[in-house]
Amino acid sequence: MKRHRLLRATLTALMTMGLLATSNAYARNDIPSCYGALGSDAPSTSAPARALYVMVDETVNADEALKAATIKKALHFIGPGDELHVVRFGAYIDDHYTVQPFSGRIDPQLDQDARFSISKRALSKFDTCYQRQALFVKKKLAAAIDKSFGAPDKDIPKTELLGNLASLSELVRHSEAKRKVVLLFSDMLENSDITSFYHRGSVRKIAPTEELERLEASNITANWDGAAVYVLGAGLINTSKSYRSESTMQALRTFWNAYFDQSHGELAGWGAPMLMVDLK
Repeated sequence: MKRHRLLRATLTALMTMGLLATSNAYARNDIPSCYGALGSDAPSTSAPARALYVMVDETVNADEALKAATIKKALHFIGPGDELHVVRFGAYIDDHYTVQPFSGRIDPQLDQDARFSISKRALSKFDTCYQRQALFVKKKLAAAIDKSFGAPDKDIPKTELLGNLASLSELVRHSEAKRKVVLLFSDMLENSDITSFYHRGSVRKIAPTEELERLEASNITANWDGAAVYVLGAGLINTSKSYRSESTMQALRTFWNAYFDQSHGELAGWGAPMLMVDLK
């Protein structure tokens, strides 16, 4: 058991280091900037006002409606100047590890003072590029999210969700954005050596306080740095015989609400499985 936890902690640390290497000073940007069209007149940019993180648990099988909803929520939210990340996570075996298929920042809009000091020719090039960038971002973001879903491999274990989320919170914490929003697609069902939220192939009615005590004893900690977290897919089990009572789902929500609260985050939306509110 100790050896298993040590291996998991080592993999988590390595994964986190890899993610953080891409988050500092916008070292990676998959979105071609239009500011090059302005040459020396290009204004300097400050830290983004908002950052969006779309996190997809690849071990959960999403139907087309849930996939479409996840993409729609993300596209409806994004705007000029936003920092964007798509992250896929799974089990700690073979090629089922955390990857970041899309990361970048949309160019901020030019304010009127900046536009006044730039030549009309340069502005025309910038505006044309800016319109194309908006279409590019929507296309690439949607494709990256869609590609992150997949039919789960029956030979891999369920996601150790708490361990994954602890690592992913580091990516969020190191962003310079003032407002951080996480769109998380997951069944929110832990299944590890810490605890299991399953019972005979269905969702187990948990005791939130006891589960929080188990988490504290595991020494797995997270810091979401004030992020608003919106969940899709909660309680989703891929079997027609699965039954989830309202009290069972309420206990699950109570646990995650307390988890994010004590991890410096906010459970701003809960989709069980469909999320009925927009990201803010």
